[in-house]
Order: sequence, then structure tokens, then C-alpha cells
Amino acid sequence: MALTDQHCAPCESGTPPLDEAAIGPFLSELNADEGATANPWTPVSGNRAIKKGYLFRDFVQAVEFVNRIRDLAEAEGHHPDLEVGYGKVVVRLATHSIGGLSENDFILAARIDALPRD
Repeated sequence: MALTDQHCAPCESGTPPLDEAAIGPFLSELNADEGATANPWTPVSGNRAIKKGYLFRDFVQAVEFVNRIRDLAEAEGHHPDLEVGYGKVVVRLATHSIGGLSENDFILAARIDALPRD
């Protein structure tokens, strides 16, 4: 099942973060539709998080995208760190309760990529 067809599930206490071998296929799926010049999802903080930047014409479009992310994050019960500036949004995902990445991060990333950007 595609990541965009899944929903985030609560992490059980003691759930270990994904290791590098598990992260690779998820990143490949996320970035499969990205062109050569696109800004893909990338691992950061020693594979403990992923991030991606999105560009917009202006501040209003960037904030409208953030509001779409807000609605999605609330519905999924999984919340990204967001950086908003003039014409840009940077999304950073990690599962703080386990200190690293979980499948939820990749599900939310895919669903954020599917949000309208205009």
C-alpha cells in the first residue's frame, strides 16, 4: 500500500526508531516522483529526522500551505516542525517519543507532498 494511502498510528512505548536499512526504501518511495532538480526529502541529524523545503511565490502561499499541513497533522495526530519564511516552507519530521524516525514520519511526508500547493 502506498504511503499516501496509510494513516499514522500511535507508537507503542519502547518502539525503536527505524534503522538506516529501513529508512532507505521509505526515502526511495518518497522521492520516486521527484525530478532531477527537485528538492527531495533528506535525512538529517544522523538519520533521526527527515526534512524538505518547498518554494512558493510569496508569503501568503507559504502560510496557506502551512495551514494545510496543520489540518493534516492534526487529523493524523503527528506533528512536524515547520519553518516559514517569505516564499518558503521547510518541513522537518521525526517521532520525538522514540528519538528518531518511524513509519509515521514517512506517511506524513508523503501526505504532505500530496497537498495542493497553489
